[in-house]
Amino acid sequence: MTTLTVVIPVFNAERYLEECVGSVLAQTFRDFNIILVDDGSTDSSPLLCDSLARRDSRIRVIHRKNGGASAARNEGLKAAGGRFVHFIDSDDRLSGSRVYEELSERAFSDDSEVILFRRERFTEGSEEIDAVQPEYDLNGSFRGDVLRRVLEKQYKMTLTCPVNKIFKTSFLKENGLRFTEGIDHEEDEWLPRVFACAQSVWFDKGILYTVRNRSDSLSSTPNEEVAARRACSKIKIAVTGIKYMEQRRLPNETMSLAAGYYWEYFIDACACRNRFKSRENRRIVDAELKKHKEFFDSAKYLKSRNQRLLGVMFRRLGIPATVKLIGIRYGK
Repeated sequence: MTTLTVVIPVFNAERYLEECVGSVLAQTFRDFNIILVDDGSTDSSPLLCDSLARRDSRIRVIHRKNGGASAARNEGLKAAGGRFVHFIDSDDRLSGSRVYEELSERAFSDDSEVILFRRERFTEGSEEIDAVQPEYDLNGSFRGDVLRRVLEKQYKMTLTCPVNKIFKTSFLKENGLRFTEGIDHEEDEWLPRVFACAQSVWFDKGILYTVRNRSDSLSSTPNEEVAARRACSKIKIAVTGIKYMEQRRLPNETMSLAAGYYWEYFIDACACRNRFKSRENRRIVDAELKKHKEFFDSAKYLKSRNQRLLGVMFRRLGIPATVKLIGIRYGK
């Protein structure tokens, strides 16, 4: 069995793909294969994917209709045959040629379900690194309540970023840990579920992944319609997340921390809704809130009395009044 499968979703990435794939092919560690998932690209990316595959037998290409990054990752995971899988974004790159070699020396033999390392970032147009992920306070193997550890320590870029992690393939498949399709912030929905299932992880202090900050990214300048869609996604993440954690029957302390995580998303969505100028966009978010009134009861898990009162307020004052108060209270 191949040690590692690298899954790279590709959508209109003609400007970056060769650099991304080249950073993988340049690795001194050789026991890997690459799956390029062309997600219905409309530029020259499909031809470039096929060209790269012809140059190296370790590269396989899957062409599919556009379905978004989550669907492309799921397609790649389904086809992954390596013991571990690494999801890479097509406009990013590995930090140096010994990334997988270093992990093979330190982490692969530990057989952890998740391997976490650090990332750095540069802004397009400059090669200067302008952000570096802080160190974990643990370096090496951890076994136990992984979700509690991650939530307690509030490790930056841990619950919101899949690319600075490598996953045991059988662990993801056996636990049905597919990305949810059709929502924004899909990583933020997926990773808490991953850590809720995990019992063993490896924290690595190495900076092994480099993110490209693109000025033309849609996420950089969202319009109000996009912001409304994202607010609805945050509500869905909070609702489905709480349900999933309840089904997992987490220890009380872990459940309390998880509830705090999801209520932050819920509150942020409400606060965002208050900034909308369009009545229609406010109506869209209000409708999503009304569909999920059962979420209000999850406030009982929260530690803060003031936060627990939010659940009561939603029930007694109603959604519009409570959402307005949230906008005043959180100043967003």
